[in-house]
Amino acid sequence: MTDLAIFEIPEKPSRIWDLTVPVVTAKNKIEAYLSSAIDDPNEYNELCYLIRMASPETTVTLHLNTPGGIIDSAFMLADAISSCQGKVVARLSGTVASAGTIIAMACDDVETSNHLSFMIHNYSGGMAGKGHEMKARQKFTDDHLNEAFKDFYAGFLEEEEMDKVIEGTDLWMGTAEVKERWAKRKAFLQGE
Repeated sequence: MTDLAIFEIPEKPSRIWDLTVPVVTAKNKIEAYLSSAIDDPNEYNELCYLIRMASPETTVTLHLNTPGGIIDSAFMLADAISSCQGKVVARLSGTVASAGTIIAMACDDVETSNHLSFMIHNYSGGMAGKGHEMKARQKFTDDHLNEAFKDFYAGFLEEEEMDKVIEGTDLWMGTAEVKERWAKRKAFLQGE
């Protein structure tokens, strides 16, 4: 058995690529691949740690190709990204949908590949419990997530588009539109 430091790359590359979230590190560079459904938050603990601990000289690249998934995991990643001292770049390819778009919106920059499919929609899910408990939770969830969505997509979606998403419309866009909207979002965030 080899004594590996916690973040050293193992000798067998298959171990990295078999993980739910493969992470490869080098000097001032972290590359992570989120190329399946966004799953339970515990799957992203190591990545969140690395993002939070990144030095100002580090560039973190999140390779996103995901149908979306669990919103709490997307929020956890977005929180880690917001506290990163380095630069976090979302590299979008294939399909980036739902929770994947929230992760992308949290990044400092976005790079798009050709033939990208990018989809924003309202949340989906389920709950169980007594009637009054479900009603209370549903009201809270609806209010909370609608406000969060407005925050994440500010400057990327127009107000009318955000209202349509909240009402149930799925918004699909390709590479050129995502690039154009990202440029508008950056200007919006810089107060231009």
